[in-house]
Amino acid sequence: MDSFFQEPKTTTVMYGTFTGATLTVSSNRWKEFMDARQQGTVVFRLEITSVIRFKVTTWDSKRHKMHVNCDVAVGQDGSIQPTWKNKKCPVYFS
Repeated sequence: MDSFFQEPKTTTVMYGTFTGATLTVSSNRWKEFMDARQQGTVVFRLEITSVIRFKVTTWDSKRHKMHVNCDVAVGQDGSIQPTWKNKKCPVYFS
């Protein structure tokens, strides 16, 4: 995603497509995945790492790595299930 400036005390909704490493799974894990898909919901663990900077009054911070770990349930159409949409995910910085 392109970098952007967010005005203070606002919320910015971002849209994009995530890509990642190709998964190699065992036949048992694939069967579990297909069974869950057939039942209508597949739960994934989503891990996102990003670099952010912030500003406090006139002081600019250095770059900080932000990490987010979250489970997310996806329906048969590939969309996030409604009960999972507003779930809060743990965030930490390094």
